[in-house]
Amino acid sequence: MADNFSDHLVSRRSFLFTLAAVTCFGIPTETRAANSFAPFSFGYVTDTHVVHGKPDSYLLLQESQLFLQDCIKQLNGEKLDFVIFGGDQVETPGVDEANWQLFVDCAQVLSCPWTFVLGEKDVSGTPPVDKMKVYGSDWKQKGIQTDASYWSQSPLPGVHIIGLDTSRPESTAGEVSNEQLDWLKNDLQKNAGKFTIVFSHHPLLAPPPFDAGPPWDDYVTTNGASVREILGGSKDVRLAVNGHLHVNKLQQESSTWYVSCSSLDVYPCSYKIFRITPQTIQMETYQISYPALIKKAKVQLDGSTIAFKYNEQKPTAFADLAVGGRIDNMALLPLVPGQSAQPIDEKRLKKAKEEQQKKEQAEAAKGDKGEKGKKSEEEPKKDKKSESKKESSKKEKSKKEESKKDASKKDELKKKGSRKEESGKGESKPDEPTETKPDETSETKQDESKGSDQSESNLMKPSESNSPDSIETKESTPKPDVKAQPAPN
Repeated sequence: MADNFSDHLVSRRSFLFTLAAVTCFGIPTETRAANSFAPFSFGYVTDTHVVHGKPDSYLLLQESQLFLQDCIKQLNGEKLDFVIFGGDQVETPGVDEANWQLFVDCAQVLSCPWTFVLGEKDVSGTPPVDKMKVYGSDWKQKGIQTDASYWSQSPLPGVHIIGLDTSRPESTAGEVSNEQLDWLKNDLQKNAGKFTIVFSHHPLLAPPPFDAGPPWDDYVTTNGASVREILGGSKDVRLAVNGHLHVNKLQQESSTWYVSCSSLDVYPCSYKIFRITPQTIQMETYQISYPALIKKAKVQLDGSTIAFKYNEQKPTAFADLAVGGRIDNMALLPLVPGQSAQPIDEKRLKKAKEEQQKKEQAEAAKGDKGEKGKKSEEEPKKDKKSESKKESSKKEKSKKEESKKDASKKDELKKKGSRKEESGKGESKPDEPTETKPDETSETKQDESKGSDQSESNLMKPSESNSPDSIETKESTPKPDVKAQPAPN
């Protein structure tokens, strides 16, 4: 697996599917955004909370590894260009970073490059976690050269991604340091003209009710407004994605779409896929493959402290907030001014995917025909060579048989001659003439020549060609990919 984003090319499937989506959902193709880049797609997974030996709360910690493995299996069926993990990958790194190593082992199975930002759980522990000591080498292995816990990279031509560090040990609130704010300004200036996406664990634009007073303001980025001011000053920042709140919510400020995403091991146990063209961002939300465990997660969330804080009379209302509305899960986000988000028709989305799969199968079939055509051209050549070998072996066998026959006939003639000589000595008289008989050797030679002519004539007959006139190609039925389950609306 290639961990370096710069070495990874845009997949053809992403290119074709995003173009199909633009056509299906009515966004005019002639409309162009300010940035120029090839369509691409990426997955976003947050708050996986991988851990050893901790009991479940409203977070299903005991199922955290199972959920992550299932999510990765689904993502591998999508042929994405990269995956971002949005923080709280682990419920503390653990003794000797055991939890983090377990997370890395699971993530290594991804068939595309991946990287991550930090959440408060990633840096909390006793003693406090040294961020660069624990995580620095992992960023460097992925081609991210940084001496701080925040980073940026251009994974594809014309595309730039930024990973902010909002994490603070033992705190649910996030913060971006002044040093990091200065770095963010300079980084945006250096990469002006590139389509830019910003990732952070804590929300930079808090959705309701987290934009209100206590206790909800304890979960946001304390200086989020300062970060948004910098982002708003750039025409290139079009998408900002966060986790931490465990809710799905879509918002827009200026020309930037802000997306809060739910947790993988908290109800509704979902993750997101973004498919991006110069005209639109297509946002899709999917759940893990275990309906019974999703129901368990809902029961756990309904009985949690945060649910009762949200609505003491009806704590189940927080689960509805976590799921979000239709526009928060499946939406097409235009990248041109004056256009609002549009909900995606799931039937059209399914149809577009099926058409894309048919195109891929047709292209694969064409490739198979080309390979089989080359093989069929080579087969007659092989047949001719095998026939010539057979012919030569037959000739050799016939020659050996003829030589054996000649030797046996010569022996018989010698025996006959000796018998005649013996009989002549006893019966013939000196003056009596002997009878002359036709030369038997000449007859045998004629018979031999006839036999050899016949064998030669048999060998010279053309053999029937065993090369097929036409080759039938059958498309092999592909194994079904793991079908992602759309999140409930």
